[in-house]
Amino acid sequence: MAVKRRRGYTLMELMLVTAILGIIGGMGGSMLLQVTNFWRLTTARNAIQRDVRTSLDLINRFTRQGVSSTFVIDAASGQPPASRITFTSVQGETVSFYQSGKRLYMSRAGSNSMLSEHLAYIAFTYPRTDDPSLISVAITAQSPTFRGGKKALQLSVQKVRIMN
Repeated sequence: MAVKRRRGYTLMELMLVTAILGIIGGMGGSMLLQVTNFWRLTTARNAIQRDVRTSLDLINRFTRQGVSSTFVIDAASGQPPASRITFTSVQGETVSFYQSGKRLYMSRAGSNSMLSEHLAYIAFTYPRTDDPSLISVAITAQSPTFRGGKKALQLSVQKVRIMN
């Protein structure tokens, strides 16, 4: 007697393949959402860190060159308290760092340049009342991420010593 060879797949094999594909498909959407969220959080964190580090470097560099008797810490109209610092540099030009909405600006010799557009809050303070040559700069920055969320970082509280 000759044995007939079966061709095709059994119903059980088809059901197993369909179940496996369904499980993989169900996990795929969730994994894609997690990867997208992770990518946006990482991108937001990197943008915040880059902007704030650059801003702090500029603030540090120019503040060190300021004449200590000319420093004024105040706030522009409608802005948070202590969010603006103005001083005269040893070269005689007026320098100002200030918050306007969600942006950080630097004004130097009459020209304005934006340093960051991710600013939530900046504060300039004198950390010690007995030492007016020491200024503290605290920056909180935030950036939109995924589904209306925001990534916020309290990146730095830096003390700057005025050299002149």
